[in-house]
Amino acid sequence: MGRNQQRSAESLWRDRLAKYRQSDLTVAEFCRQEGVSNPSFYQWRKRLEQGRTRSKQNRPPSPSDDGQPPFLPVTIPSSAVAEIELPNGVRIRVPATNAEALRAAILAGNELSQEAP
Repeated sequence: MGRNQQRSAESLWRDRLAKYRQSDLTVAEFCRQEGVSNPSFYQWRKRLEQGRTRSKQNRPPSPSDDGQPPFLPVTIPSSAVAEIELPNGVRIRVPATNAEALRAAILAGNELSQEAP
């Protein structure tokens, strides 16, 4: 896709997403009405939101009413996961940071492997 085509598609999707925000339709209904796929809708929405986020990151934070920059608490979940595949093909995923859940999954897997023919 050439640059002009990409800009044209981006402009089209910006308009389309603005239209969606003003509608009372679900994503599925809106996509059906517009003749586009749901995955395309979500892909373009994410792409355009990321572009907007990047441009905001380059600007200094705007002060709140009390003159302080805005602050939002952030929680970063642990994404470390341990996966155990049992002899019957079942996979168990548990947080790697939860020692008790990990221990229980290992013991259950061991018991099942002892029972396997």
